[in-house]
Amino acid sequence: MKKTNDAARWWSEDKGFYMILLLCVMAVAVAAYVLFVSPQTVEVDPTDGYLYEADDSVSASEPLDRVPAMETETAAEQTEEIQEDAEASTATTGTEQAEQDEPEQTVAVLTFTPPMDTDISHAFSGDTLEYNETTRDWRTHDGVDYAGEEGDEVRAIADGTVLRVGEDTIYGKYVVLSHAQDMNSLYAGLDDVTVSEGDSITGGDSFAKLGSPMPLEQDLGVHLHLVVTQKGSTIDPASLF
Repeated sequence: MKKTNDAARWWSEDKGFYMILLLCVMAVAVAAYVLFVSPQTVEVDPTDGYLYEADDSVSASEPLDRVPAMETETAAEQTEEIQEDAEASTATTGTEQAEQDEPEQTVAVLTFTPPMDTDISHAFSGDTLEYNETTRDWRTHDGVDYAGEEGDEVRAIADGTVLRVGEDTIYGKYVVLSHAQDMNSLYAGLDDVTVSEGDSITGGDSFAKLGSPMPLEQDLGVHLHLVVTQKGSTIDPASLF
C-alpha cells in the first residue's frame, strides 16, 4: 500500500514534465509525417518558357494549350525579298529614265504656198449662204476659187501625201492631199493630173493643170476650187497664205 501511494505521488509531482515531453514527441512525429509521407508540391509558373493563346472559354484554373511560336522568315527568304524589291525599284527607275530620255514629239511645221499665181476670185463664205447660179439655190462656199485658163499649173499648198485622185459630177477631176497637223487640201476642176495615190509631194510642186469648169460651179468658168479641212472642219484657205 505504501508503494502504491509513492507511485501516485511521484506521478502527481512530475506529470507536468512528462506532458511537455509527450507533446514534443508528438510534434516531431507530425513533422516527420509531413516531411516524408505527404507528397511534395512546388508552385511553378505555367507560362514559363511558353507562348499561350488566350481562350475565354477555358477556366483560369485549367491549363491552356501550348501553341507554336510565331513563324519567322529565314535569312535566305529575307535576302530574296530584298533582292526582288531592289530589282522592282531598278525596273521602275529604268522605265522612268527611258520616258525622260524619249525625245519629245514635235508637231511638223507647215509652210504654205498659194496654189496658183492669180488672185482669189471667189472667197470662202463660212456659214453664210450664197446663191449658186449653176444649181440655182442657196448654199455655203466651202473653199476659195482661183480664176485661170485651161492648162495653168496647179501647185500643192504644202508638203504632203496624195490621199486620193478621182473624178465625179460635183468636182470634176480632183486631187486630195494629206498634210501634217490633221490637215487635208482638195483641188477641183483639174486636168492632166501627174500624181497617184500614196505619192509624196513637196509644197509648191506642180501636180496638175486647170481643165474644164468644175461641174458644181459651171457658171464661174475655168477656175481652181480649193478646199482645206483641219480635223474634219473646213477652214478659210486664204488664212494660210
